[in-house]
Amino acid sequence: MPLIRRAAVAALAAAALAASPLFAGTAHAVGTHTCFSGRVTQGHISANPCDGWGGADVIVVLRFGQDAGTYRCQTAFSWNGFLGADGCRPEASP
Repeated sequence: MPLIRRAAVAALAAAALAASPLFAGTAHAVGTHTCFSGRVTQGHISANPCDGWGGADVIVVLRFGQDAGTYRCQTAFSWNGFLGADGCRPEASP
């Protein structure tokens, strides 16, 4: 009997682990910055004036200019309205 019980528990645990990605939500950025304009060069964003918060895994929105759009960046640093962000890629629209 204990062997059957262990097999049943193992089967239930395996099924729960296999199904868990189906119920996981989409990844959410930790912070967000919105900028009037900026430039994107090889995954780096330089922008100003900017407003927002967050330093890692952030969404950066460029409102106007040639590179206007929404980007997800690995890191960002904002100082006095100027933003530098690295590891950026375009964010897919929902």
